[in-house]
Amino acid sequence: MSDTLLTNDWKYVCQYLPDNLSDLAKSCGAVDRWRNISSGEELLRIILAYAVDDLSLRSTAAWSSRSQLEIKDTSILHRLRRAPALLELVLAHLLNHRLVAEQAQGPCLRINDATVISIPGSQGTDWRIHAVYDPLRTRLLRVQITDASGGEHLDRDQPKPGDVVMADRGLARASGLHAVARAGAYSLLRMHWQNIRLEDAAGNPLDLDKILAQAGKGLTGAVAYVPLEGAAPLPARLLVKPLPTELANRARAKLRRNAAKKSRTPSQLALRLAGYFCLLTTLPLELASDEVVLELYRIRWQIELFFKRCKSLLHLNQLRAVDSQLVQAYCLAKLVEVAMIQLLAQEGESFSPWGAPRCRQQAA
Repeated sequence: MSDTLLTNDWKYVCQYLPDNLSDLAKSCGAVDRWRNISSGEELLRIILAYAVDDLSLRSTAAWSSRSQLEIKDTSILHRLRRAPALLELVLAHLLNHRLVAEQAQGPCLRINDATVISIPGSQGTDWRIHAVYDPLRTRLLRVQITDASGGEHLDRDQPKPGDVVMADRGLARASGLHAVARAGAYSLLRMHWQNIRLEDAAGNPLDLDKILAQAGKGLTGAVAYVPLEGAAPLPARLLVKPLPTELANRARAKLRRNAAKKSRTPSQLALRLAGYFCLLTTLPLELASDEVVLELYRIRWQIELFFKRCKSLLHLNQLRAVDSQLVQAYCLAKLVEVAMIQLLAQEGESFSPWGAPRCRQQAA
């Protein structure tokens, strides 16, 4: 059982919560009448006991009796089903709270990605957690939970002017690139030739054979334009680098295996492109050279490590419900836990005589 939820440390954690938590709980429909729960803090405490400690409804009810809250398991189920709106407000408050002292530090890296979670007994995609992660400050910036129909796209993010938005090739679409540009930010994406059309300055399709031939000679960068209906073509840089023979063969073998699972045969073009590492960026050359862009993209892996920590340490992927409202409440409560841990870690660093860990100082 978590000591934080059983001792006076809970009161210390409450300093990060909204001051009007009880009013928020009523206004968003999380509660109509308080009954055995007297405040928003007590309601959130019970929700976190259920999610953070992975308790059953009956065990959560038993825990509430020990904590002198006295609430039945049927009432806990009712409260949890109505909790998502409140948890979204709490999570937004915690994430914004972390930004207050760092607004003056300028643009940041924003890694966009999503992770899949499944309900018990399912092996497919039931839910997605869409996240925006700042690797240099090791913080979660934005998060959204959708069902399987909620696709990945950069429009979910809200970057600030000058920010650099990074993502894998699944998010490399013209609409997302243009959305980032309209916000005054820059994009840095893994290129997916099937998802996006590139043109030259005259509006003709980019000559792929020419680009790959130049890459074979060591010429990495090429000017490209991303067209979108109703908007002017967006100028970008296409960086293409041949993979070492071993990695290229491994990538092609993986492509064949994945295609075979779907009873398909990969095209010759797809097999050819599997031997190249392709990036697309709107960062101007004067801000980042081709070499810097290629090195910068390596940081994207940090969001994969973030998801792995959330799943392995906080059991984010171990859903214990099939009810959509319970799933959202559970996931949002886990993300509230993540945000609180980040805040406590930030406060611990501020008290440390040695400051932030050396690896983070170097990254900044």
